Amino acid sequence: MLREIPDKAFTLCLTDPPYGVRGGDMSGVLTAETKGKYKLFENVAPESFDDIFRVSQNQIIWGGNYFRLPVSRGWIYWNKQTPTHVFADGELAWTSFDRNLRMVDYMWTNVKCGWGAKTKYNKPANLHPTQKPVPVFEWCLINYSKPGDLVIDPFCGSGTTALACHKTGRKFLCIDKDEEYIKIAQQRYADLIAQQDLFGQNQDGAQNNSEGRGTACNSGRDAMPLDIFEGVQ
Repeated sequence: MLREIPDKAFTLCLTDPPYGVRGGDMSGVLTAETKGKYKLFENVAPESFDDIFRVSQNQIIWGGNYFRLPVSRGWIYWNKQTPTHVFADGELAWTSFDRNLRMVDYMWTNVKCGWGAKTKYNKPANLHPTQKPVPVFEWCLINYSKPGDLVIDPFCGSGTTALACHKTGRKFLCIDKDEEYIKIAQQRYADLIAQQDLFGQNQDGAQNNSEGRGTACNSGRDAMPLDIFEGVQ
């Protein structure tokens, strides 16, 4: 589908490709195969990055340290503020921006600490093996884009980019090849809309979104890119 989109049609690509994942196993181990200028992981074709760079003016790619991407000084570091060091202390995002490295602090963990005690901080049930917190993506959008900008996510997973776009007044096109994740993303988006309606909030009341509510659907190319979810055949 990316090949059908005109050059530089989107202001920003904010995405989280499946890095360090093998059949749902978060081992962080590279697959044996390497092609071209990008390290090849399962479910991520190297040419996907060429299409991403073509259709978007700027890019934020989480897990960029797992791929061979152009040199950048504008990395983003998410400091998870984990109470233990069982897993990584944070995660990296490659960006195309010529800026200093920035850090976003957001505690989001659900791990067993010493003595078997389980500590939870801000983390909902996992809907995707590499799911990211919506506030971290909101931070990315607020700091690297403007309200009304067009944002694309070709690896949308459970729809974190869509929710962050809605809450910050950006328009989105979210794509995933797994129809089950498209359904999960659509449901999360619908739940957010319903929650706002329940408390009498429209998009303006939520996060200064003056662009009006879009639609979440499987198709509708004529409406692109007004808040659309797309599956890849």
